Amino acid sequence: MKKYNRSKSYNPEILDKLHAVHIQILTDFINVCKKHNLDYFVAYGTAIGAVRHKGFIPWDDDVDVAMLRDDYEKFLQIFSQELDNKYNLLTPERDSRYACTVTHLQRKGTVFVSETSKNLKCEQCIYIDVFPLDYVAKGRIRSFCQGLSANFWGKLLFLSGSSEPVILYKGILGELMSIGCKCIHFGIKILHLSPRILYQKHKKAATRYNFSKKRSKFVTSFEYMGGLKDKIVKNDIFPLKEVPFENIKVNIPKNNHEFLSKVYGNYMKIPEKAKQINHMPLVIKFEGESPIYR
Repeated sequence: MKKYNRSKSYNPEILDKLHAVHIQILTDFINVCKKHNLDYFVAYGTAIGAVRHKGFIPWDDDVDVAMLRDDYEKFLQIFSQELDNKYNLLTPERDSRYACTVTHLQRKGTVFVSETSKNLKCEQCIYIDVFPLDYVAKGRIRSFCQGLSANFWGKLLFLSGSSEPVILYKGILGELMSIGCKCIHFGIKILHLSPRILYQKHKKAATRYNFSKKRSKFVTSFEYMGGLKDKIVKNDIFPLKEVPFENIKVNIPKNNHEFLSKVYGNYMKIPEKAKQINHMPLVIKFEGESPIYR
């Protein structure tokens, strides 16, 4: 069972350079969204940074943006004509070696390999996360089943790419979970279930109610376990608000406080050191430079 220190501090110079690449990626993404009238907003830790620090959370090392599914699909369609010269767009449907639910917009010529992604065979670069938001089913039982199905296929997708996920539990329980994950991983290989197939199953569950009369007024990202808990009324997102973020401006939801409070509670309070987590890379490389190994 692997131990992983998610609160290890960066070398400040490296983190500053990483943030600069993130701003470059985010700026190019925003410009394309504006050009094609696509609505996006920064979310999760990036949204906290926008309102609490007017930029990055000081120890954070990624960028999260979200879009309604319709705009997300349009972005996928126009990506090649707008950004293909500088970026890769990583999803299991575009690269069947990628075994994660979250879409990565990656800067070519860079490298970013973390503990959780080290077993993936696909190209891994410095990236921002792009989360599509889908409608939650109406009714407690129906929405529970939707979330359960999306998370089930999402977990299988991740295990298809790694037999050694980071286990946060310790002791016997952690060991049993580690063994179970290895068994599931090899079972997926025996059954020849590719990441592309598993991602399509996940996507089908997530998007099931987007055009149904049985959908609720809530939307969420089913890319992670807390999606149902963190759902938000669509009308609490729009119209979007523009706020400063480092040296640029970004969109946040109209009711950003409601969204962040659901996910994090008192998000304006600085967490203790042990909870200042990041994705500390095993390998990081900036364009035109040599790789740095941990």
